[in-house]
Amino acid sequence: MASEIASLPTRQIALLSTATVASLTASDLGELSSAQIKAFTSAQVGALTTSVVSSLTTKVVSALAPKSITGLTLNQLTALGTTQVSGMTTGQVKYLYASQLEGFSSALIEALNTAQVSAFSSQQVATLSAAELNSFTDEEIASIKKTSIAGLSTAAMAGLATDKIASLTTVQIAALSTDQMRALSSTQLSALTPSQFSALTTKQIAGFSTDVIASLSGSKLGAMTTKQIASLTAEQFNALTSTSLEGLTTTQVAGLKSMQAATLTADELNSFTAEEIASLKKAAVVGLTTAAIAGLTTDKIAALTATQVAALSSSQMGALSSAQLAALEPSQFAAMTAKQIAGLSTAAIANLEGSQVAAMSTKQVAALTSVQFEALTSSSIEGLTTKQIIGLKSQQVSTLSEDELNSFTLEEIASLSKTALKGLTTTALAGLSTDRLAALTTVQIASLSSQQMQALSSTQLDALTPTQFSAMSSKQIVGLSTSVMANLDADDLAAFTTKQIMALSTNQFDALSLASIEALTKGQVAGLNAKQAATLSAAELNSFSAEEIASLKKATLTGLTTSTIAGLSDELFASLTTTQISGLSSDQMKAITPTQFDALTTQQFSALSSKQIAGLSTATIASLDSIKVSALTTKQISALTAEQFAALSADGIEALGTAQVAALNSKQVATLDADELNTFSTSEIALINKTAIAGLSTSALEGLSSDNLTAFTTKQVQAMSQAQVHIIIAAYQEN
Repeated sequence: MASEIASLPTRQIALLSTATVASLTASDLGELSSAQIKAFTSAQVGALTTSVVSSLTTKVVSALAPKSITGLTLNQLTALGTTQVSGMTTGQVKYLYASQLEGFSSALIEALNTAQVSAFSSQQVATLSAAELNSFTDEEIASIKKTSIAGLSTAAMAGLATDKIASLTTVQIAALSTDQMRALSSTQLSALTPSQFSALTTKQIAGFSTDVIASLSGSKLGAMTTKQIASLTAEQFNALTSTSLEGLTTTQVAGLKSMQAATLTADELNSFTAEEIASLKKAAVVGLTTAAIAGLTTDKIAALTATQVAALSSSQMGALSSAQLAALEPSQFAAMTAKQIAGLSTAAIANLEGSQVAAMSTKQVAALTSVQFEALTSSSIEGLTTKQIIGLKSQQVSTLSEDELNSFTLEEIASLSKTALKGLTTTALAGLSTDRLAALTTVQIASLSSQQMQALSSTQLDALTPTQFSAMSSKQIVGLSTSVMANLDADDLAAFTTKQIMALSTNQFDALSLASIEALTKGQVAGLNAKQAATLSAAELNSFSAEEIASLKKATLTGLTTSTIAGLSDELFASLTTTQISGLSSDQMKAITPTQFDALTTQQFSALSSKQIAGLSTATIASLDSIKVSALTTKQISALTAEQFAALSADGIEALGTAQVAALNSKQVATLDADELNTFSTSEIALINKTAIAGLSTSALEGLSSDNLTAFTTKQVQAMSQAQVHIIIAAYQEN
């Protein structure tokens, strides 16, 4: 067979069945040419027996096509010897699946040469263990491509011997990932040569563990580039020892970032030279903690540049002690921003002399926080100039006591901005002298809040000029106390605009006297809302004219209490418009008295909704005369409850028209007795809806006249119950 196969062209070799290939011996394969061996497919290679594979010569192995190598099974790979593996071409090695390479024994891995190792892909490299990696020579380690080195597992990296670490090229070092670098121990990293260390990227540096960073010697830290130092994370920088930090150069300190500076303690910061302190970028200065700032020695404070001082935050400024502030040079103090002024401690502010406060710019005074402003002494407050007072903010003004406020001149009071005035406490405003209150401009008056207005006493309000009073907004009117409202006379209230009347709260409106209520104009009454109307008593409502009653909005009427509705005179009740009538609630309708109801016109009566009809009391329903009952629409009739319908008088029942009878429901019909039913004509009996027929009581049917008894239609009888039918039949038989 061997001679026959040896005579086959390469094209036919590839067509041999796997069974045929499986029958071949090592000697058979040895007779084939390299071209014929190369023609074997991966499936055919996979069909070779393990005994044949173990006997293959390096010539045969190297002749196999790279793609065909992928057909080798794990059993076949186990059968390979070190000589056979070392005879594989780089192309064949490159085509090996990662799973195939993983199937190699340690001996086979060790048998690989430099050229073969250099052919590894990242997937293949990922299968290598630390032990296998350490079996490579330094040259083999150095031959791994930078694109493949990234495939090394963190476990393999962690187990890499220090001599193998040292054999890595700078290109390979730079290609390692952050996770791979993080896997290296302090011992492994210490094995790196200066050239390797300099090849580390900032991203790799950032991947070092804090333990590794803490182990760095001062000399190694000093050898790091500014870029590498800057790449250290806050956690890494915090891990540096005090000795290491002391070894930083001015150039390195100048490159520190804000988050790194944030880890520095006062002692570490004080270990820097004055030159190093001055070299810190303003962005780094911003990162310094308040504790570090507070612990900075005065000579280091004095070393700060004007740019650095200007970069300090409000919180940092607040951390400075009086002694530290005293160490600042005039040029440094001049560099302070308004925001920084706001950061000064209250103790520092409290120590300011009146002359110092007076010397501050308007912008600096305006920058003081409410806590700082409150720390100013009374003499400092009194020393404020009109220009400074103009710039005060509401938060600052909120700290002023009545004594401090009254220490301002009339001109200074008038200079307060309307925004600042909003900050005045009700206590301070309540204690403001009448001459100071009279000094307020109309713009200032208009800016006062409702709560502030409420704090004003009657005496203070009396001090207001008509011009000031006219400047008050509706919202401010709301702020007037109920006692003030109660003291308003009819003329005062008459001067209110409709908008001001509408702005009155429920409590304020309720506080008005009967005389004031009676003095309201039609326009003012028309502007009332439901909540205000809810406070009106029957006496107050009856003080309105019929025209004023008719001017009330429908929505306003809904606020009237049931007792007020019930107490409204019949004459005024009759003055309600149909729109107003239609707006009354069910509860209000229930409160209507029979005499009020009688006062309604037919037009008003027709304006009632079904819901309103349903809200009428049974007493009111019982008082309806036959004219009003006959005026009810079918919709209104349908809306009557069984209790209401039962309350109708006999005359009311008799007054029902044919359309109304036809609109009755079973519950209403159920209330009819024989006498009431007999008031219906035969045509009305015949119009009772078949769905309502079932409601007729047996007693009513038994007392029905013979004419009405025979008036039922076939459909009505069919809708009757068996008991009802029996009564009908019995009545027929009796007659």
